[in-house]
Amino acid sequence: MKTVSLVTLGFLLVGCDHSGGQSKTGNEPQVPADRPQGDRWGKIIPEKAEFHAASDVPQSQIRLTEKWYKVAAGAWGNYGPLEFWIVGKDEAAAEELDKKYCALRKRKDPTISLRHYRNREHNLVSYAKEGNAGLNTRRNEHGQWSGFIITMSAKFPGPGEEDYKPVVLHEYFHVYQHAHIHSRNEGKRESLNQKHPWWGEGGAEYMAQLLYSRQPGVRPGYLGEVMRRKLNSLKDLRDGENIRDIPYGPRGRIAYDLGAWFIAFLVHKTSEEAYLKGFFEDLNARGFEESFRKNFGISSENLLKEFHNSFLKLNLQDKMRIIPGKKNG
Repeated sequence: MKTVSLVTLGFLLVGCDHSGGQSKTGNEPQVPADRPQGDRWGKIIPEKAEFHAASDVPQSQIRLTEKWYKVAAGAWGNYGPLEFWIVGKDEAAAEELDKKYCALRKRKDPTISLRHYRNREHNLVSYAKEGNAGLNTRRNEHGQWSGFIITMSAKFPGPGEEDYKPVVLHEYFHVYQHAHIHSRNEGKRESLNQKHPWWGEGGAEYMAQLLYSRQPGVRPGYLGEVMRRKLNSLKDLRDGENIRDIPYGPRGRIAYDLGAWFIAFLVHKTSEEAYLKGFFEDLNARGFEESFRKNFGISSENLLKEFHNSFLKLNLQDKMRIIPGKKNG
């Protein structure tokens, strides 16, 4: 399985609320005071994701994407509204799909400028050219509709590669993360999710790979293999450098890989429950650092120091002991 370059996009552009009434289930969180009634952001909803595909995308890829979306939503809750846009390798087909994308954006928010969407830099044609996958989180102070848009492509990874499955899970975990950040203020949202990729990408990557490793038919040593490969990024970590300070860009892969290890380290020292439930449920009310301290019993700064100064200096065998699985040594 080759290493892939995951792309997470955060275009904060929103439209009108087209979702209808609120869902009502027994375990839904209450609507916070900073969210208007009818805004279902952060709530588990009954509506499944929408799927839109270019004409050259085979039904098998659509079914594959839907299957792994359902695995993710089943494990972490069905958040939305959510759209999947699946692009093949044919640029003309991607361009036609992009026109449908723009028309849908206009239908969901009649106030938007179609010229803006048609001329945006990173459109669906760019996915046909470059591959990868991405999440577009649509929520800000200027619109009424909020939602998530995941784009999958035919390469890096393609649907025939094993990587494609955990990448769908990775992108959906970003939905989980952002659904637990209720504010429409861009600065506050960035603060709660952290600006650099170590936290958001590290969490999405580790939780995706962990969930995938637990699925029927996945070989017992899978997670150990993946996490061992991620340690290759250690050689690119500079002396005294903290993963918290590595931005998106040419060296962002280091923060993806070692960020995944940091989340594994955090979960090992605490629990999945503390991370998935405790931290995210307290995030809006307490903020990042206070929620971190409350649920993990230590500051993020001190845990990062322990991670860098102690854990990363362990030999491979001792590092691998924290990775769940039968054959991780």
